[in-house]
Amino acid sequence: MSKKLLAATVASAAGLALLLGGGGTLAYWNSSTSAQAHAIVAGNLSVNDSGTAGVWKNAAGTTIDIATYRIVPGDVLTYTKSVLVTAVGDSMTATLSIAPGSIAPASQAAADVALASRLTSSAVVTATGTGVTAGTNGTYVITAGSAGINSRAVDVKVTLTFPKDASSTANNDSKTGAVSLGGLAVSLTQN
Repeated sequence: MSKKLLAATVASAAGLALLLGGGGTLAYWNSSTSAQAHAIVAGNLSVNDSGTAGVWKNAAGTTIDIATYRIVPGDVLTYTKSVLVTAVGDSMTATLSIAPGSIAPASQAAADVALASRLTSSAVVTATGTGVTAGTNGTYVITAGSAGINSRAVDVKVTLTFPKDASSTANNDSKTGAVSLGGLAVSLTQN
């Protein structure tokens, strides 16, 4: 037998072995049946504006115009608003919190950055409504609504505290600072 014929025979045998060992590629019989599975429907999760205006108040409970209010160390400001939460799903839970970037420095000036940092670190969100329970680290857990309930009102309150440090000069870095609260928002994230 020549070397070429021997090499061709070995290659053919190896190819046939690969075909036979390839997971039944040469099967002659085949059959299938319906599993009679039913449709799956996905749930939903959203938080939307209720259409009612939010209200800013100072620590005395007086309604304020946040655009003209001059905050000082020791001030506590609250923003209250009703939002519509939709949480649908048999095992749905979600966390409600202040959205990242909600309290932003008006510019990159040192005083703006310092004030934004102080307000962000002290910001707290609270929420009340059906299916709302306190979570950890200032968050709230939203559970799914009953079947057929698309959305429900949740009252959200964001509290901003400008800490009054013990040192009389500790807050000087934030004098004349400005922050933008135009993006103040809450986020709803599935757990």
